[in-house]
Amino acid sequence: MREYQFRGNFLYYVRLAKRLNEATLAAAARQTGLSLPEADVLSFLRENPEFDTAKDVALYREVSRAYVSKAVDALVQRGYLDVTPDPADRRLQHLRITEAARDAAEVLHAAQFAFYDRVTAGLSNAEVTALLATIEKCAANLVG
Repeated sequence: MREYQFRGNFLYYVRLAKRLNEATLAAAARQTGLSLPEADVLSFLRENPEFDTAKDVALYREVSRAYVSKAVDALVQRGYLDVTPDPADRRLQHLRITEAARDAAEVLHAAQFAFYDRVTAGLSNAEVTALLATIEKCAANLVG
């Protein structure tokens, strides 16, 4: 049996990272004039274009469908998102960032990278690559 010795509490560090990410996103949201839910949805779609439904956003961001729905409605009203029905399943709607949202999406993207830079400060590129590969392997254990 393995012995795990973390210098501190691993789950506490995970919560710290999540809080820092949320604070970084909230600051970027204020900068762009978006609400936090709007910024959350827009940022998610900018970072994960392959997951382009409200259901995907709710699942991967661990937020309610109502949270996502209200944000999507507001973003559509601003002209920041296009909603297109899926040709194979009309119940699914695909979300696409519009040109009008590009500047705000890039501010959110820069904030996301500032978060990554803070978390990986002091690590070499090789260490970051190894870290990401390790996290990916651990994540596969969680979903599989």
